[in-house]
Amino acid sequence: MGIKRYIANADNTITNAFEANLTTRGTGSNMGASDVLEVFYIHGQTSSSAGITDEKSRVLVQFDIDKINQDRTDGVLPASGNVSWHLNLYNAPHTFTLPKEYKMVVKVVSGSWQEGRGLDMENYSDQTYESTGSNWIRKGATGDDFSTWLTEGGDFSETTLSPAYTASFTDGTENLSVDISDVVEDWMTGGVKAAATLTLDNSTVSNYNGKGFSLTDSQGTSVTFVVNTSATVSTGSTIAASGLSTRNQLGAAIVSAVNESTPLRITATYGSNTVTFTQDDLGLAGNGNGGLGDLTCTGSNVSTAFSNPVDFVNGTGIPNYGLGVLLSSSFETGSHSYYTKKFFSRTSEYFFLRPNLEARWDSAEKDDTGNFFQSSSLATGEDNLNKLYLYNYVKGRLKNIPDSSIHANTNIVMLSLYSNSAGNIYDKIALPKGGGVATAGHHNVTGGIAIGPKGAIQGVYTASFAMSHSLDEVYAAWHHNDLVAYYTSSAIEVNTLNASSHNPDPEYVTTIDNLKPSYSRQEKARFRVAVREKNWSPNNFTVMQATIPTEIIEDAYYSIYRISDDYIAIPFGTGSNTSPQSSGEPGSYTRLSYDVSGNYFDLDMGILQSGYQYGLRLAYYTNDSYREQQEVFKFRVEE
Repeated sequence: MGIKRYIANADNTITNAFEANLTTRGTGSNMGASDVLEVFYIHGQTSSSAGITDEKSRVLVQFDIDKINQDRTDGVLPASGNVSWHLNLYNAPHTFTLPKEYKMVVKVVSGSWQEGRGLDMENYSDQTYESTGSNWIRKGATGDDFSTWLTEGGDFSETTLSPAYTASFTDGTENLSVDISDVVEDWMTGGVKAAATLTLDNSTVSNYNGKGFSLTDSQGTSVTFVVNTSATVSTGSTIAASGLSTRNQLGAAIVSAVNESTPLRITATYGSNTVTFTQDDLGLAGNGNGGLGDLTCTGSNVSTAFSNPVDFVNGTGIPNYGLGVLLSSSFETGSHSYYTKKFFSRTSEYFFLRPNLEARWDSAEKDDTGNFFQSSSLATGEDNLNKLYLYNYVKGRLKNIPDSSIHANTNIVMLSLYSNSAGNIYDKIALPKGGGVATAGHHNVTGGIAIGPKGAIQGVYTASFAMSHSLDEVYAAWHHNDLVAYYTSSAIEVNTLNASSHNPDPEYVTTIDNLKPSYSRQEKARFRVAVREKNWSPNNFTVMQATIPTEIIEDAYYSIYRISDDYIAIPFGTGSNTSPQSSGEPGSYTRLSYDVSGNYFDLDMGILQSGYQYGLRLAYYTNDSYREQQEVFKFRVEE
């Protein structure tokens, strides 16, 4: 299972386009509940004494990073570096003009915003003004502590931590799919909130009258607070100090005034004559140096009251405020209009076309027990390595081998090969250097707990090595320094690599032995793929065998489409159009695993919409090309 999708939990279109009267701009309009999202640039629809007008529309979209982080904690997702993250927006066909040959950028939004409940994308009648929902001017409702954007049309960041990503469109109908792995991983890493301090040096409260300080939060909102010894009630930016006689009382009044100030996103605390101001949002943007955060003292002779103010420092990371999708700067200015590109929103009725963040990783495990080869000069050292797996099932569950006084670290295990044709069956086979064999002629392979994209795999152990002896079969014994025996395999058939005087072009017959007619969306199903060559001719021995021997395809991939309309729900994830990627590359996210029983893959059925029948296709990399197999395996998905 190398793919998982997370649907957006908020999206909206914001615009400064004119309403139908071509006089009033729809800057207060909200479209957070619309089933489509829209990006455009219109030049010259109207003109006035101020010149020819421009109109723009942009998209905001956000994802639940807390859910994604929890899935990584729970082992559903691979560790950072073993997974790629793709933002997917899907083209929404429409009857209006469609721009061609243009580029869009995806940028990190640098301030929190509200989705809203507006619907009208034609007349922009769902005006939010200061009510619920973001628009071209505001991030959201004043009553919900949202402010105006620092820059109309949204605040976007473009730094090393939050780079801009570009997507190109040719005929305008393309979907948008951009690898934004760096940003997602930074969101998931989190960070630290920047903090500033202000020391109350004077013990006489009256000396603070008329003096104050200005605070700016990580989203650019600024408030200036002033101490007033005549005021009895703190209102707005006034810190009431009438009747206060100690620094501690003044400190408490400062804390109260700051914490009750909205929409300022800063929290104040007091202790030891010092007020500490902490940004509500983590990230670099809260720092005074390189960010928007700021602490500045105000008033005459302010140093007689406040000394050594320390501006906001130590903020790290970037907070998750989502992404902005807009035309790149060269296509959002000038005399050429780009009207209009639409995408489906998260409220769309079309299950597969909602904005999503797609995790991709190579989940294939290649166990060579059924694909074991003797070393050959025809192959490289890497290609001569065989990787064997040990699966430690205890009462039906994979569990790690417990440590003991004899074997204190079971993360490391040994493997040795034996053969009953090598003299005494108890004699180990000497192995060439490579893999887990450090020195030529050694008899033990150093293996250990399997490491996959998600980290250590509980109860699964691997060992890699080459074998140069001319034997028909070997036996693998897993042990600890010959003191503890864990498992000895049955006979492992040894294959040989052979050159050929002709260029073979094999064709295959494929079946799925355990295919069910229907699956639940709650299932995580395993599909077992049986492959044999099309021209396979059994002899008396193979006919009498209980099962037909299966061929192992080293690089096989799957794709799933919806039968009713041929919509490709999961494309072939090969990562390359020319040749297979190395193991572990996220681009090979539909690559099949294999073991002694043949190829297989796991699929989380929750990625598919219920109530439909689907077709499963397979492609094999043979003779330097990917070849889609003719068989289609059909199944239905129910809720």
